[in-house]
Amino acid sequence: MKALISRLSSKQLTNGNTLVYLLWATGFLGALVTVVGRPSNPIANRDFVSFWVAGKLAMSGHAAQAYDVTSLRAAASTLAGTTYPIAYPYPPQFFFVAVPLSWLPLILSFVAWLLITGAAFCIAARPYVPRNFPVILALITPAAICNLAFGQTGFLYGALWLFAFEGSATAAALLTVKPHLGCLVAAEVVRRRQLILTSVIALVLIGLSTLVFGIDSWRACLTGLKTNHLHWVRSDSYGGWFYQMTTPYIGYGLVGWLIFAVAALAILIRRFDAFTTAIAAFLVAPYGFHYDMTVICLGFGVTLFRYWRSMPPLHTATCAFGFLSPLIVAAGTWLVPPILLAGLFVMARIPRHETEATSEQ
Repeated sequence: MKALISRLSSKQLTNGNTLVYLLWATGFLGALVTVVGRPSNPIANRDFVSFWVAGKLAMSGHAAQAYDVTSLRAAASTLAGTTYPIAYPYPPQFFFVAVPLSWLPLILSFVAWLLITGAAFCIAARPYVPRNFPVILALITPAAICNLAFGQTGFLYGALWLFAFEGSATAAALLTVKPHLGCLVAAEVVRRRQLILTSVIALVLIGLSTLVFGIDSWRACLTGLKTNHLHWVRSDSYGGWFYQMTTPYIGYGLVGWLIFAVAALAILIRRFDAFTTAIAAFLVAPYGFHYDMTVICLGFGVTLFRYWRSMPPLHTATCAFGFLSPLIVAAGTWLVPPILLAGLFVMARIPRHETEATSEQ
């Protein structure tokens, strides 16, 4: 009887969600039109090629050259015919991913990367969605389509984030590959009393990367971070980033960034979970792209899936705009931080007992 009641309750969650499915379809089609662009755009001119070429350089004993944009782009031009201005901002432990990717031909590597990380994201998402929620939807949110188009790290980052909030110290340690977006997971690590274990795993990864790829790779990484990405952000040399980044610094400057960050942390105290913290991370981080918002889109989508019939219309609209924010950024990065902050406020107001009840169904 208890199982029957559970199944009926779970089925009720999915009934009457036509508007949510329409929102999902809007995000999916909108991303196809505005982000994916021309189907003929070669893989050699997508972000993924930076991983593949960096792996090639590391395999040949020149890992440090991956952080020099001139060397990286010259290698990409020679090896893949790349004309897109790529960069490689990931710390040396990411070479443990990039090197195996470089063993395959570029196209096969691109497909394998998306299939493996997409599957990992679906597995990680399962505990966070209602039983009858089609988990395939996690792969076709606006952020997910952006990730698919660029061949980026959105699925990997999202999977590690969700696994970390399920208690995986290893996943939390692996988030050091994106420290600017993964920093808030440290609070979850402390809450679970896993700080020592997570720190040990992270230090082992850093030590192994130093041993395998050399101390020069770390020096080049830190130098490249300062002279490339941080310089581009501070000097307004980000060009198209204004239509791809969704964090406050670019749209509102240093003071605006601090205001959004403080407000997000204040709201986060009310509810600290995988979805709310993912939103806050994009308001606290100095920079972050639409393709890394996979957890955020899933969070807003699942929230609407569960609660939209009982939510005030304004709250429903706020979550809908949050879900579509990877597309809205195309009109300017300054539009997204207020949407994320409002969405964080809405999600933090959901009574905890409701969240816990629906998570069991």
